[in-house]
Amino acid sequence: MSYLGMIFGKIGVEEPAFELLFTRSLTSPQTPYEIRRYGKRYAIETTMEPSEKTSSPFMALAGYIGVTKAPENEKKEAIAMTAPVAMDKNHQSGVRTMKFILPSSYDDLTKIPKPTNADKVTIKELAPAVGAVHRFSGSFDESKCHDKVRALASQLLIDGVDLPKGDDGLVALDKIKYEWWGFNPPFTLPFLKRNEVWIELDETQVEKLIASQTKDSES
Repeated sequence: MSYLGMIFGKIGVEEPAFELLFTRSLTSPQTPYEIRRYGKRYAIETTMEPSEKTSSPFMALAGYIGVTKAPENEKKEAIAMTAPVAMDKNHQSGVRTMKFILPSSYDDLTKIPKPTNADKVTIKELAPAVGAVHRFSGSFDESKCHDKVRALASQLLIDGVDLPKGDDGLVALDKIKYEWWGFNPPFTLPFLKRNEVWIELDETQVEKLIASQTKDSES
């Protein structure tokens, strides 16, 4: 993938495979979304303190796969970059986690080389999951991503998904599983960037949602 292509939003790296179960096409101010099912995946991850900038954790993960320097893993094995870069947050501690999803060829722990900087980078098995995804462009900053999570959660509530609420009647973000995903480098033109937020659901929630929306569309 050329530098010019990346400026204009081209994504020339592998993304995790998923099954598209349902598409909710809506227009502003409503929040459109997809329901996706992902299989088991493997990732590398690192944590960062509330005041820590994302550049240092990113470079720790990039070092493991061998971006700009010798790979910091026991096999000295260069590993291809993928998309997206995933982030989540512990609401109690404020600690954030950054993940790189490993290429699909790394489908077993025995194939994944151990990090030599294990104090910073750990290997994580991601269990199969189903959830709602909202896509948007623009900056990939934490504040905007949290706003998008709230908007997606509110839309899911409107559509009949049972999510935990706080005393204010809004979805309690500290009681749901969500992540924000970035697919482009920082230098991509903002209006061409692909960003997504993910809220994990369970199979029962998804079955009820799809059944309800299908019935509404037929009536």
